[in-house]
Amino acid sequence: MRIAMLSLLLLIGVVGCVASVDKCPSIIEDLNELDLSDSATEALAIGATNGTSAFTYVGLGLFTIGAFVFATVSRNSGLKLIACGAVAGAVPFVVQSAYFSIIVSGALLIALLIALYHLWWKVKQSENAEEETKS
Repeated sequence: MRIAMLSLLLLIGVVGCVASVDKCPSIIEDLNELDLSDSATEALAIGATNGTSAFTYVGLGLFTIGAFVFATVSRNSGLKLIACGAVAGAVPFVVQSAYFSIIVSGALLIALLIALYHLWWKVKQSENAEEETKS
């Protein structure tokens, strides 16, 4: 149940991220066609602030829920929700960063290393179990 809840929250965060990233280029292209120099830059700044604050509020909410779950229900689930809140709060800053590709590549590399370590640990654990049954 906890995994399903965390997966749902992560899915909501990813959908929100994709929705906000997909909408931004079309707004910029439309405003470039109108040639509203001063008001366009002001509107883009306000729009970027609103998108950033929405992710900040989602991240803050997930962090708060995670702290409550950590204190009352389960430490493991609470820590996962807290981590999801931190990631949700960081999304707009990562997407708007000049180092977006480096950050995403690093995150994928870390996920791959964790998966390889988990696989190695499972194989090592099964070998130890086989040795114990032979003895």
